[in-house]
Amino acid sequence: MRPVIAAFLIVIPALCVPRAHSQQNGEVYLAISKTALKALPKPADAAEVYAAGSPAGLAGSAADLLAPALPALLRRANGAGGLATAGLRGFQAKQTAVFYDGLRVPADLTGTVDLSALPAAGLDRVEILPGAWSSVQGADAEGGLLNFISRKPATGVTRADLATGLASYGGNSAAVSLLNGGRFAKTSITASRDAADGFQRNSAWRKESFGGRAEVPLGGGAFSVNLLRNNSSNGVPGGTPVPVEDWNGTRERAANSLTDLQRSSLGLGQAALELPLGGGAGLSLSGGSGVNRLFSHTSWGDELSRVLTHNARLAVSFAGRGEIGVEYDKGLLKSDSYGDHFRQNTGLFAQWALEPAKGLTFIPSLRYDRNVAYAHQASPRLAVVYAPDYVWKFSAQAGRAWQAPTFADLYNPWVPAADRSPDLKPEHSWQTQAAAAGNFACGVWARLAAYYADVRDRIALDPARSWAAYNLDSAFNRGVEAGLGYKNTAFSAGLGYAHNVSKGRGAAGGYKPLAFSPRHRFTLDAGLKTAWFDVNSKAYYSARQYTAADNGGLKLPAYFTADLYLSRKFDRFEAFAGAENVLDEHYAQTADTINGYYPLPGRVFRCGLSVRFI
Repeated sequence: MRPVIAAFLIVIPALCVPRAHSQQNGEVYLAISKTALKALPKPADAAEVYAAGSPAGLAGSAADLLAPALPALLRRANGAGGLATAGLRGFQAKQTAVFYDGLRVPADLTGTVDLSALPAAGLDRVEILPGAWSSVQGADAEGGLLNFISRKPATGVTRADLATGLASYGGNSAAVSLLNGGRFAKTSITASRDAADGFQRNSAWRKESFGGRAEVPLGGGAFSVNLLRNNSSNGVPGGTPVPVEDWNGTRERAANSLTDLQRSSLGLGQAALELPLGGGAGLSLSGGSGVNRLFSHTSWGDELSRVLTHNARLAVSFAGRGEIGVEYDKGLLKSDSYGDHFRQNTGLFAQWALEPAKGLTFIPSLRYDRNVAYAHQASPRLAVVYAPDYVWKFSAQAGRAWQAPTFADLYNPWVPAADRSPDLKPEHSWQTQAAAAGNFACGVWARLAAYYADVRDRIALDPARSWAAYNLDSAFNRGVEAGLGYKNTAFSAGLGYAHNVSKGRGAAGGYKPLAFSPRHRFTLDAGLKTAWFDVNSKAYYSARQYTAADNGGLKLPAYFTADLYLSRKFDRFEAFAGAENVLDEHYAQTADTINGYYPLPGRVFRCGLSVRFI
C-alpha cells in the first residue's frame, strides 16, 4: 500500500489545485454585510469552493463541498450521512458561524450546526472567511464564517436541471432545480432527496430538502424572500466496539448500538427589503426565523429539543462604502431534559471602507452587543487590504471576537448545581492575521497566511466536575497556511498546506495541546479536461489528533484519502463515475472515551447523471 500512496503523491501534485482560492478583486462576500457595500475587497486569506468544481450531483450535502477545503477542518460522526461539523484555525464548530444565503443557520443546544442538514442541491459556492468576525456578526464568530450561497439566475435566463446518482452501501440521490431570471422577478426552486443503507450497521439515513428564493425589483432596490427546509432521519450506530488497529473495512461495520436513531428538521425563512435613499445611501431591512428540531431515541429514553431563533436587522449604507445598523436576536430552547429557556441580544454595529490611495483600503468596524444573560461585549476590528494591481494582494487584520455560552453549557441537567460555574462568562479572543496572494498571467498562483489568536475565558467541560462548563484561564491558536498551483482552461494543479498549534491552560500549570487539533494538514485537488472526458481528483492528509487535552483520551491516527472521478458532457447531459477513498483507507475523524471511534467508509463507488431540460 505504501508504494501506491507514494506514487499517488508524486503524480497528483502535477495535477492538482485547491479551488478554495479566488483572486477576483471587487467581488463582495455576502457574509461581510447584508447591504451592498461594493467597496469592500476580499481579504487575501479568504477562500472559496465552487460546486462547479465537482461533477453534477456528486455532493449530497454542504459538508461534501467543504471536504477538500482549507482552512476548514471537517469532522464527521456516524458515517457519510451523520453529524458533520467544521471549525476554522483551531476553533471548533460552535465558535464558527454558519450562513446559508446570508441567513444565519440556527445551532442546536450545544451550539453546533450540522452541515449534513444543508443540501448541496442548488449551491453555487461556499465562502470561507477565517478570523475574528464578531465585529460584523456578533457572537460565535471567533473562528470565522462559512457562507453557503445558492445559484441565482441571470436576467432573461431560465434553466431546469435534474440530477440523480447511485453509490456503494445502497446510496441513491435525486435533485431538481428551476431558475428563472424574469424581468419582474428572479426565482429559484430546488428540491433533493438523499438516502443510503450506510456503511455501519444501524447507519441508514434519509434526507429531504426544499429551498426557494424570489427577488422582485422595487423602487430601485429589491424585495426578496428566502426559504429552506430539511428533514432527516438517521440511524445512530454510536461508534464501533472494534479497536481501530483491527479495522479492515469489514470489522468496523459493527455498531455499538443497533436501536438508537435520530430525526431532525431544520427550517429557515427570511424576508429582506433594500431601498435607495438618495445621495448614494441605501436602506436594508430584514427579518427571519429559524428552527432546529432534534428527536433522539436511545436506550436511555427519548429526548425532544427545539431551538428557535428570531432575527431582525436594520442598516443604512453610505455610498456603498460604509454602514451603521442595529440587529436584534432572540433564541429559545424547548427541551424535555434541559427545560425551556431563552436568551436575547441587541447589537449595534458600524463599518467603513476608507481608500487613502489607489488599491489601498482600510476597513474599521465595531459592534457592541447588549444581552440579558451575561456581560455585554464590544468587538472592534481593523482590516487593511492592498491590491496594487491584478497580480498581487496583501491583507492584514486585528480584532476581538467572542463566543456565548450555549444552552447546554448553562442548563445541563446532568450537572449537579454544586458543580456548575456560578459566573460562567463568554469566551473572547484577540486575533491578528496577515496574508499575501499572487495570481500571475502565466497561470501560476500562490498564497501565504499567518495568524495568532489569544483566547481568554475559554469555555471547556471539566471532567472533575461532572463535565460542567467552566472558563479556562487562557488558550491560543497560531499557524500558517500556504498554497501553490497552476491553472489554465484545460488543466489545473496545486497543493495546499495548513499548520496549526492550539494550546490551553487552567488556573495552574502550563499550556497543553488542545483536543482535536491536528498540527499538519495537506490538500491536493486536480482538474484535467480532455477531448473524451474530464478528470477530477482530490486528496487529503491529516496528522494525528487526540480527543482530550495534553494528548490524552483516544488517539486518532493520521490518515490519507484520495478521490478520483471521470465525467463527460453530451450536449444537455453530464455523466460521471468514480470512487471516494480509492486507496481504501480505514480511518475516523472523531471519537470519544464512551463510544470509542466513529469509523468512516472505505472505498465508495459512485456514478450519476444530470440533465438540463431548459
